[in-house]
Amino acid sequence: MHLIFSLLLFVTSLFSYYAKVEPYRVYNVKADISGKVVEVNRSCEARSCSGVVIKVDDYQNRVDLHNLEIQLKNLKTILASQKEIVARKKESYKIFKQLKTKSTEDKNLKFYDYQNSLIAMKQSENSIANLEAQIKKLKDIISKKSIRLNGYIYKLGVEEGDYLNPASLLAVVMDIKRVKLTIYVPIKKIESIKGKKIYINGKESNFVIDKIYKVADEKFITSYKVELVGNYPTLSDIVKVEFK
Repeated sequence: MHLIFSLLLFVTSLFSYYAKVEPYRVYNVKADISGKVVEVNRSCEARSCSGVVIKVDDYQNRVDLHNLEIQLKNLKTILASQKEIVARKKESYKIFKQLKTKSTEDKNLKFYDYQNSLIAMKQSENSIANLEAQIKKLKDIISKKSIRLNGYIYKLGVEEGDYLNPASLLAVVMDIKRVKLTIYVPIKKIESIKGKKIYINGKESNFVIDKIYKVADEKFITSYKVELVGNYPTLSDIVKVEFK
């Protein structure tokens, strides 16, 4: 009887696996701008946070933005005036060139006057396009200096007063809305787990198979790595996984 029970226990263990409960994703958030760190919300470390957590000095950027916006406003006013002048000179030239009492030289001078006004208008349009591009780029830089994080902030990698360079590590952020379990299933057993309900510690769960790596694992050379995704209340627990 004892032998039969031991055999049943052995057979059952062949269809169960053990896994550590891990975050669904772990992100290393890196800077894509440079500048001095002026604010770090340390209260967000080791907890879930959403919003601006790190601020980089953007004072000079905002001054530059203000100046560019003034230039743009003034140029648009000038352009509006130039368009009126060009339209008027164009109409005047159309009438002038029909006059038989005017010499070819006078008509050419009238045409060049119209053309010069047109060129000045086009230059203003180009300058406005360049300013708008600069403003758009500057706004993008300013937005990136208020660094928003969303998720469980495992670690903040900067302190107030630090100087950032592009690719500096800002934070390690984890997505824990779902969790991940990694198990190693013998290649011959892979088909047998598909379509089965997944039990965690003996209870039916909402876990599903997320990925099956169809290349033998480097350590477990006769098994495929399988990732399961679902919900579980406690990270880092070791749980028993069964397919039924």
